[in-house]
Order: sequence, then C-alpha cells, then structure tokens
Amino acid sequence: MQVVSPDMARQLVALLLIFLATLPVAAQMDSAQLKQFRQEAEAFNRQDPFANAYRAGRYNGYLAGVLDTLQGRSVCFRECICELDKMVERHLADHPETNDRPVIEWLVPLMESRFPCK
Repeated sequence: MQVVSPDMARQLVALLLIFLATLPVAAQMDSAQLKQFRQEAEAFNRQDPFANAYRAGRYNGYLAGVLDTLQGRSVCFRECICELDKMVERHLADHPETNDRPVIEWLVPLMESRFPCK
C-alpha cells in the first residue's frame, strides 16, 4: 500500500483546482451562487478540509473567464487578482438586493468603471 505525502496531496489538490478552473463556466450565475462559491474559495485557501474544491474552482474560474473576456477591450486590469476578489466581496456585502440577479449584470459595469482602458 502506497501512502501519499502531505506535499503530494497538496500538489494533487492544486492540480485538481487548476483543472476545475479551466472548465467552461455558465454565464448565468446569480450573486447568491457567486457568494457561496466565494466562501468556498476562502475556506479552500485556509486549507479547510471540508472546503468544496469544485465551488472554489468555479468561483476563481468565473472571475478569470469574465476578466479574460474583457481584458484589453473594455477593461485594462493590471492589478493582483486579489483586488478583483476584494471588489467582488465588497459589492456582494454592500448590495444584497442583487442576490437574485445574474452576476454579469453588475460585474461587467463595475470592472469597466474601476479598470477602464485609457
């Protein structure tokens, strides 16, 4: 019987997260779902053993997909991806009325106003 070392386990989880982040992400995600997935990403980053790696990957993949779509067109993002995460966190906390609306309705205008191309 072969035992997996903690380093090997972390590498496997990182590989799984990368794989999940590259899966196609549905454009119709509402803010309540995004908030749940963000919480899972935070738990995963804290190495919580009960964190849902799929939801954590979906959160990061969704943000990366939106950013990739807009980058160089209407958004010129040159910051740490953590800044985008902080912006999303603030919006979700400050605007609970958007929980049932698609994320794309508020995320694109927010990114375009915060990181415009000059």
